[in-house]
Amino acid sequence: MNIKSSDLQGLDVREVILELITEVTKSGGELDEKDTRGGKTTDLKLYIIDSNEDIQGKFAKAGLDIAEDENAKQAARDFFKGIVIEEERISEDITFLGVTYPRYDRTDEAIVIDRGNALWFLSTELKEWLEDTVEKVIKYLPQLERVYLSSDDLEDSMRGIVDSEIAGFTAEYHSQHKRRDATLQFHGAESEDLKKAENTFSATPTRIEFNQRNSPATAIQGSGSNDGFFKLESVRKDSEGKAADTLLNTSDDFVARDNEKFKVDADSGWKLFEPGFVVDEFTSIELYNPERDEAENLGQELEEEIFSKNRYRYGRWGDNTFFVYDKDHEEIFELGIEANELVLHARESTTGLSLRAFCRILLDGFDSTYSVRKKETRVKAQ
Repeated sequence: MNIKSSDLQGLDVREVILELITEVTKSGGELDEKDTRGGKTTDLKLYIIDSNEDIQGKFAKAGLDIAEDENAKQAARDFFKGIVIEEERISEDITFLGVTYPRYDRTDEAIVIDRGNALWFLSTELKEWLEDTVEKVIKYLPQLERVYLSSDDLEDSMRGIVDSEIAGFTAEYHSQHKRRDATLQFHGAESEDLKKAENTFSATPTRIEFNQRNSPATAIQGSGSNDGFFKLESVRKDSEGKAADTLLNTSDDFVARDNEKFKVDADSGWKLFEPGFVVDEFTSIELYNPERDEAENLGQELEEEIFSKNRYRYGRWGDNTFFVYDKDHEEIFELGIEANELVLHARESTTGLSLRAFCRILLDGFDSTYSVRKKETRVKAQ
């Protein structure tokens, strides 16, 4: 990045964002002449991350712990053995992160911000570089998980950006029983094209591009993805403040929608209030599709397509109940098959990290036709 840690001293979060936006700011003429999206350009990239512990300022130690853990994935151990992590404290909530790959002779940088309800990783490095460094730090640390939005939530959130219109999207379809897969990409799309993609191909959006106006010309170009990734590609000069508001507001909306689906608020432990009287609270996540055919061999398909991955250990109780151990996050949850629905039940140690990860794996690669809803039940002492 062109920005150094010394440039950020004394700045608050909004000022840091504005400083980063200067790297993607263009004159009116430059923006008007831009007729393509994507490519190897300088974009402001935001990864929105859930964390189950206070890890900011401790990334180097956390990576070293993985490298020395014989029970960790070999790919994760090899990654952290092959990189050098440096992190400089800018303020109570902001650190400057550098990930060096000695074999590439390159250091990729990101600014990490603790937003209270999420961690932000902000960078203007090339995406293909970040995939080998910062993204793998996020992927391989068990304390972290990218927030995840359903296609409906992603579309609602992106349509909620003020003064904006949809300019393109990627939509995917993974059919039940693995009969058919499709990925559609539209550039220069119109608002109704999303509905056409769903009606014609049953494909739902995983990434949506937007153009945002500022009295009255297009001033901001960006995109949002359902895996907690938001990007500002171009910002017209004198629209930096509006771009900062868009990034802040959309990130907060992403987190709120993610929490609505995956945050475990209920205490799933059993509690004895009086001799012989037990009170239970629990969180369940339902994957449902009323129009979905009942799958006689769904349990076997889950074993073959998901639980066969090195990430999980599992046991079965009867035909329709799985007890699942997520080795990446070291958490246990229960999965029940109920007719054409899948229901995840949080156990005492379960957090949203493992529940979200399972839903993401299932929706992104197994069957995208499910919708997601959360239920929390509390049985109170009388």
